[in-house]
Amino acid sequence: MNCIADIDAAIKAAGLSEDEVLRAAQMAPRYLYLIRTGRKPLTSKTTARIKLAVSELKRQRRMVEKEKATDGKRPWESRSAAQYRIAVSFVALAAGVKPAFILDAEPSRRATADPQWLRAARLRRIALYIANQYLHVDQADLARAASMSKANVSITMKQVEDDRQSDPEIEAIVTAVEGAFEG
Repeated sequence: MNCIADIDAAIKAAGLSEDEVLRAAQMAPRYLYLIRTGRKPLTSKTTARIKLAVSELKRQRRMVEKEKATDGKRPWESRSAAQYRIAVSFVALAAGVKPAFILDAEPSRRATADPQWLRAARLRRIALYIANQYLHVDQADLARAASMSKANVSITMKQVEDDRQSDPEIEAIVTAVEGAFEG
């Protein structure tokens, strides 16, 4: 940003208005106009203030987007978490267990020697798959909702897709969901 054209390009590229950038930089509303008309010089301090204002406004915009992902609430109270819990409820109903059975088996526990935990983990994977594929919940949001890492959610999606053809329970549950989305 060595000239006014660079400043204008940076503001436009960020999708911001000149007024909001000047406000964030704590400058007069017509300051850039005065620079353009030659009434004020473009100093390095002015350039630095505008650069900082643009980056701060971009950061604030990213924060707003993150809040939208969780509806501004704690991750387990977000819209994504509600959609995940609906998927868990459906899978629990189809499997003949209570949703609490799946939700209470914490993924971080990794009690692979416990058959109850393994069953709950298997059903949780199916619920994650349904929430991602049919309710269009992003994997990152699912990871927050299920208290899992994004990598584990990604691996789960692949495992369920691979196991779907060979496991009749997965196939039956997913086919029931597909039936709701047909025609």
